[in-house]
Amino acid sequence: MRSGLIRLVGIGGIGLSTVMTGCAHSGDRFQDRRLPLPPPTLAQRPPLNTRGQPQRPEGVVRVSASTPSSPSPAAASSTPPGPQTMTPDGAVRFALENNPSLQAIREQRGFAQGGLVIAKTYPYNPITQFNFSGATGPGVTTPLTQAHKVTLDIELFGQRRFRQEAAYATLTRTEWDIATQELLVAVAANRAFNTVLYRQRKLDVLEDTIKLNDKVVEQVKKLVELGRLRPADLIVAQTELDAAGAQLGQGRTAVAFARADLRRQFGTIDDSFRVEGDLDLPVPTTEFEALAAAALEKRPDLQSRKIAVAEAQGRLNLQIADRYGNPNIGPLFDANESGNRFYGIQIGGPIPVFNQKTGEILQARATFAQAVAGVRQFEVQSAQDVQAALARYAESRKWAERYAAEVLPNLRRAVEDMNKLLQQNEPGVDVLKVIGVQRNYLTAFSAYLDALYEVSQARADLAAAVGDPALAVGLYAAAPPTGSSPAPKPPAPLPAPAPVPAPAKDKP
Repeated sequence: MRSGLIRLVGIGGIGLSTVMTGCAHSGDRFQDRRLPLPPPTLAQRPPLNTRGQPQRPEGVVRVSASTPSSPSPAAASSTPPGPQTMTPDGAVRFALENNPSLQAIREQRGFAQGGLVIAKTYPYNPITQFNFSGATGPGVTTPLTQAHKVTLDIELFGQRRFRQEAAYATLTRTEWDIATQELLVAVAANRAFNTVLYRQRKLDVLEDTIKLNDKVVEQVKKLVELGRLRPADLIVAQTELDAAGAQLGQGRTAVAFARADLRRQFGTIDDSFRVEGDLDLPVPTTEFEALAAAALEKRPDLQSRKIAVAEAQGRLNLQIADRYGNPNIGPLFDANESGNRFYGIQIGGPIPVFNQKTGEILQARATFAQAVAGVRQFEVQSAQDVQAALARYAESRKWAERYAAEVLPNLRRAVEDMNKLLQQNEPGVDVLKVIGVQRNYLTAFSAYLDALYEVSQARADLAAAVGDPALAVGLYAAAPPTGSSPAPKPPAPLPAPAPVPAPAKDKP
């Protein structure tokens, strides 16, 4: 009996080792030819020139989905950035490295890698059965009968290959999903940065208005004392000062709220940073065809949908290959009551009569068709997003250029002319009229900032539509003008108009 058991173990070991070796070799061959795609990155993608040809600008932000130097969430919260100056590209880089939501989303990679390990592991374990029973009666020479077998389910229809194909696709899709979230955080950080810049400049205009009105009130007091103006004029000037001062708290509150939103994107509580940049940054091209083609190639959410098609195809093939079940094979040893020993192989398996997994296959086919339709949907949506962003950008650019080329220069000349007329004691020109012209100028400059802010938001829309945050932070050279004359450049922030000079006292 002992020699029979030894032979049984030997036969079982050879059979199982042969099966597992074959599975391991097939997996190794599959791994060699089906490596996962490299982790997608956001800022290392080539930008576009005006002809739609790929080209890489210098100084592009290089933060990938697997940045090894990214601090942990605990490190990001315990070590604030400290006082520093944030530029548009620096703000995006800092948000990608420290945003706590991204730190959590990047952990999804571990789940996908675990799924790949599961797919590479053979899903079935060998099953052993040892039966011992006593025997009595005439002709019994051995009172103990025994039966031993070791069986294993064998996949004969390529299930392992299809399962690994789906797992590799899941891992790659997870990388693209992480890249999608990185793009969203990068665009959100850029929007928050531009909002802080916009609110700060609006507050600067408001403070300039208060300083101007304060000087006007002082001059009106002197003119009232000289009898050149009436006390009612002083009351009007004082109300202008009070009205501007009442808006100061609202402007500071807006700045504080915008900075809080930017800190939320940064993942920090340190508010000692300051922002530095321009609301009007260049884009490489405004051609719809070039940007739409770039969106089809670069948008991470679209790439994720394309990989989802391969994932659904692998799962569909796995259901089809697994519809008949798997045979159960293993060595067998039996010793009866007469002392006879039997050696052999047991082969068994399900009979696919009542269930051939038709429902599961139909569901997998529907999932595959849904994935294909999702790719088409996102292709159309990406083109629509580019079209909408370009329309918003074009209209906001016209708005800003009109203020830069016509409105602001005309109002500035009007302020200068009114100041000259007042100094020349022109009849009918008084301080209140000068104040009205100056107020119109400052109001127009505030509206010009509104236009520039709209341009920055349209540029962020374009970056999200194309899938390249470098479009939002202005790392590209400006597109050449298409018309006969170049577009007017937006002026630098204009200073507040000069205060009204106090006239000399009348001689007796």
